[in-house]
Amino acid sequence: MKRLLFSLGAAVLLLTGAGCASNIVSSISGGGNAEGKWKLAFDLPSGWVQVEGYAQPNTELLTLSQEVNHTMGMITLQSTDKPIARTTTPDASIATEGYVTSNYTKIDVDWLDARRSVPKDATDLGNGFWKAAPVADDCAPGSCTTTYYFKTEAGEKYLFTVWQSGQELSVAEKVILSAKVVTKFTDTVPAATVGDVKATE
Repeated sequence: MKRLLFSLGAAVLLLTGAGCASNIVSSISGGGNAEGKWKLAFDLPSGWVQVEGYAQPNTELLTLSQEVNHTMGMITLQSTDKPIARTTTPDASIATEGYVTSNYTKIDVDWLDARRSVPKDATDLGNGFWKAAPVADDCAPGSCTTTYYFKTEAGEKYLFTVWQSGQELSVAEKVILSAKVVTKFTDTVPAATVGDVKATE
């Protein structure tokens, strides 16, 4: 009888240990699986798009590409599917309805070199996110730049540069804080797996 009780106790301990190990692995991997075309996935509000990084429209109208893939070092999240002209006035030959100059939010997301550090005066938002102190020179009437940082559990770092005109920063911040590390890539680049991300950079 004692031998039977001991065997049952050992089984319970083994099962408990297995559960603990499972929780540890889950914690290390970010607590769940996220699918996406890029290194991070986001919960975007209605009307927002994720596109390749682009230069401002100048002498020709740009076509934004949503063909984002996991080898890119930078992507853009924005509240409009049209190109945004932040600081330049496009050529008069470009129809004004083809681009946006006001009432927008644009977030450039950069995959940083691991040696880059988060500014010491940045505010810790928790879960690996920081908000940098605003730079007065970056603000103009109706438009302001704010930066955020994100450090994953694996040590990778990301920089979010937010440009806004006529919209609330709280919406952009909610998008940024929704970032999840992608564990399954859905882009069309061959061998789109977590292990080969840096090899293809």
